Amino acid sequence: MSKNIVEVDPDKFPWLDLRRYTFSLAAENSGIVYLSGQTASEYDPDPGKVVCKGDLLDQTRVIYEKLGVILDAAGLSFDNVVQTVDYVDPVALPQYRQTGEIRRQYLGGTPVGSTGICVERLLRPDALIEVSAIAMDGEKELVNPYADQFAQVTYVPGVEVDGIIWLSGFIGYEDDNGARKYSRDTNRQVELSYGIISGVLEAAGSVPGDVVKSLDYISPQALLQYPDSAAARRDFYQGSYPAATGIPINRLLRPEGHVEVETIAVKGGSREEIRIPEWDRRYQELTYHPGIKKGHMLHISGQAAVDHTNGESVGGFDMTAQADKAYENIARVLSEAGYSMDDVVNTIEWIAPNGLMGYRGTQDVRRKYFGESFPSATGVIIHQILRPKLLFEVTAVALV
Repeated sequence: MSKNIVEVDPDKFPWLDLRRYTFSLAAENSGIVYLSGQTASEYDPDPGKVVCKGDLLDQTRVIYEKLGVILDAAGLSFDNVVQTVDYVDPVALPQYRQTGEIRRQYLGGTPVGSTGICVERLLRPDALIEVSAIAMDGEKELVNPYADQFAQVTYVPGVEVDGIIWLSGFIGYEDDNGARKYSRDTNRQVELSYGIISGVLEAAGSVPGDVVKSLDYISPQALLQYPDSAAARRDFYQGSYPAATGIPINRLLRPEGHVEVETIAVKGGSREEIRIPEWDRRYQELTYHPGIKKGHMLHISGQAAVDHTNGESVGGFDMTAQADKAYENIARVLSEAGYSMDDVVNTIEWIAPNGLMGYRGTQDVRRKYFGESFPSATGVIIHQILRPKLLFEVTAVALV
């Protein structure tokens, strides 16, 4: 069964003509709803155009109002939200902590896994923050083995619904007489991150082999050491690697942090590693697989303009050509898993600053691969792609 597009009353967003765009506001399958990233964009009759107005707090309120409208259209509420990600512009960091009170107003006491990251900038130049969300139609269970540490914040270590565990992002640290000490060794930080994740999984009755998706947000200060962190992943996963992506961002909210690790796990059932025969020579050297299928979910590792048969970058510095190759790779993983592009419910497009000028051309690429059945989507500008020649990377999740 292909995804269901959440239809939002056009009167709620009269300025938004979705026919012009290549995303949906939300897409659902199997009771899991992925919402597109939302900024505070609204039509302002004074200048006669769509703008994001106000400071970070003003914009955050508008975003949560918009998320509420989309959730309502899906037959859900904020009580159903299991995970959020905040993408924050660097200029807004001084106010970011204050957004916690706004989250409390809308989320109430419902447990939510969450990650906040500082991107290079957002696609809308007047936007200070963008928020994406995932919601599930089911009973939530709090997973919190670290209750004392999470008493004052608006998120929890993990949330479980129907055997899916949605974890917050974690930066590894050591306890030094009650103070957090962050190692300058990237592999050590990642090792400590997995120690925290292990505690959450254990509290939920899960194991590392249940992790289907891992997303590493990488501080620029860690780029040289980041390849060494493969050792921590090998020790943690013991060969049962997830789909994974590493994204260099502007910085982590914790300035001493090198890498923040965000994961999703699925308990029980069979686990299928999606391998592409012609890609095996390259992937056997890596600590992740092209895709992992477990339960209703298929998570696909970040794909860029790389020919996996030889590991070479393709497309030159043509943004459209690079996006086309990235989506061709996504389609190949889906096909190998027995899925199609119509099963994709969400994409995140990661754009290097030097790719922004050509980004509009990627809309035609999305039309080529998705037709008119667009998933929810978020696009943000990051510090760089791990391979400096690349301008574009995309992650995707499919549901059946």
